[in-house]
Amino acid sequence: MRIIIIIIILTIQVSCKNRDETNIKSEDSAITELTKCNYNNEATTKYHTLINKAEIAICDGDFDEASKNYSLAFREIEKPFGSDVYNAALSNQLSNNLDERNLNLQLLINNSDDLGLLKSIFVNTYVDENLWNYFIEKRTTEYDSRLRSEFKSIWERDQLFRPMYDTHDDTIQANRIINMNRILSITDSFGFPSQIELGFRKSLRGQNHDVVLVHTSQKRSSDKNIIDLEPILCKAVNEGRFDPEQAISYLHFQNDKDKRDFEVYSTWQYRHHLLPDSLNNKIWLVNLNKEKYERANKIRKKWNADQLDDIAIKSDFSSRSNIPFIFTSVMTFIENMSTDLTLDEALEQYKTNTSDKKPFKEK
Repeated sequence: MRIIIIIIILTIQVSCKNRDETNIKSEDSAITELTKCNYNNEATTKYHTLINKAEIAICDGDFDEASKNYSLAFREIEKPFGSDVYNAALSNQLSNNLDERNLNLQLLINNSDDLGLLKSIFVNTYVDENLWNYFIEKRTTEYDSRLRSEFKSIWERDQLFRPMYDTHDDTIQANRIINMNRILSITDSFGFPSQIELGFRKSLRGQNHDVVLVHTSQKRSSDKNIIDLEPILCKAVNEGRFDPEQAISYLHFQNDKDKRDFEVYSTWQYRHHLLPDSLNNKIWLVNLNKEKYERANKIRKKWNADQLDDIAIKSDFSSRSNIPFIFTSVMTFIENMSTDLTLDEALEQYKTNTSDKKPFKEK
């Protein structure tokens, strides 16, 4: 039996307009003021351009250049995304810019209430326990604790009765609507709930209400009466409150064929214990024709997301590197073929699995 391990690097977030929480049919009527979205926030565009340059520099092993670009990027928006601050801390560590590293770590600590992952990566590998404790002593809370607690409750409400869809689907969907309405209400009052108000999660990706967006976009894929997240996410991305790669992913989930294709550009690896490393470690890409490739890049550029060539470079680096950088544009599927297969059978299965894909090639 084939064993499939799927590692999906995703994240999620939301925004919309006030509505009656009990009226599920009113979802589409709530976004009138959000349908206008201008992709012209120069600071946000500059931020993501510099972040991409930093990530490409990481892939090239030029951590000094990466550090410089992160430093410039962080000046452009109110509060950078957690994964970017984390990558900056690693880059500054590897380029021996320890003062900058310390600033990055302090920002991460000040914006987190669960430091388990961060501590496991940095302490005893890059910093000692005494320095870590010094950061903890200087810790201040740079997020809205009350709002953060509420959004944890939103996550808990979303999970009620899942996955009992056969018997509790009405309740599950009602909870989803209640959660969306609350997100919309906060968006109207303060802006799309983001890292600015909520700080960073333990994983340094996304927020607790991301799950509501995922389930909403998935629901819309089969029911076009469900709210369209595009204008909501567009506004959030434009304001530096939402990761463009998350937006692309959720709009891809919506599967609105009448609009345009949002290409996430997943990468694939196929592994078997009898296959050589050259095959097990090879990165395979979606085989888009020239027209689809160019169209996907055009849309991605408009949304400040990575170009497809850059995603391929980052995917390849991630597959080869032991340094745990976080690239939110990378979505890697790793399939471990059954150990019962012989070498010849594994080779045949490998050939079948990759027949509709193309291998990554360095330029």
